[in-house]
Amino acid sequence: MPPSPGKHRLPHQARVFSPKHKPKIPEARGTARERGYSARWDRFSLTHLQKHPLCEYCLADGRVTAAVLVDHDLPHRGDPVLFWDNTFTSLCKMHHDVDKQRAEARLSGPDLLAWVARRKAAA
Repeated sequence: MPPSPGKHRLPHQARVFSPKHKPKIPEARGTARERGYSARWDRFSLTHLQKHPLCEYCLADGRVTAAVLVDHDLPHRGDPVLFWDNTFTSLCKMHHDVDKQRAEARLSGPDLLAWVARRKAAA
């Protein structure tokens, strides 16, 4: 009687299971307060959201969605000057976590700012 399926394989025939996605290596980037998100930022972002309460990307797509956070148009990466000397956009969580992160992964500097400007005016 032949062996049951999946048993008695030669070493080079063994099934190797690997995860579909590699686990992310945690960055040693510090806490939010260490990265510059202070009480001053809390006041600034609250004021910005009061002036611009809707997601600017959703508005460009013809939808009305409440913005829940203020995003730096250029990632500051801990630079205290760029943290404040920047342009800002009110975004919903989905646009911040998906669209903007994808753009930041492939663009930088003037190209990223041009993408943000086009995205805001996409209507």
